[in-house]
Amino acid sequence: MMAIFKRYSLAMFFLLLICGLMVLATIGVKSFSDKMVKDAGIVVEPKEEPLTK
Repeated sequence: MMAIFKRYSLAMFFLLLICGLMVLATIGVKSFSDKMVKDAGIVVEPKEEPLTK
């Protein structure tokens, strides 16, 4: 078990690092787009349609 951990520990570290960076980038893009929409004054209103017809 320890040999497997030693062999793949660096790969797991990079995998977790990349996953963390992807989450941070997603949060950054979301906040940036929310700020752009707010600054542009765009108001999105959902259409109220009945679920059953």
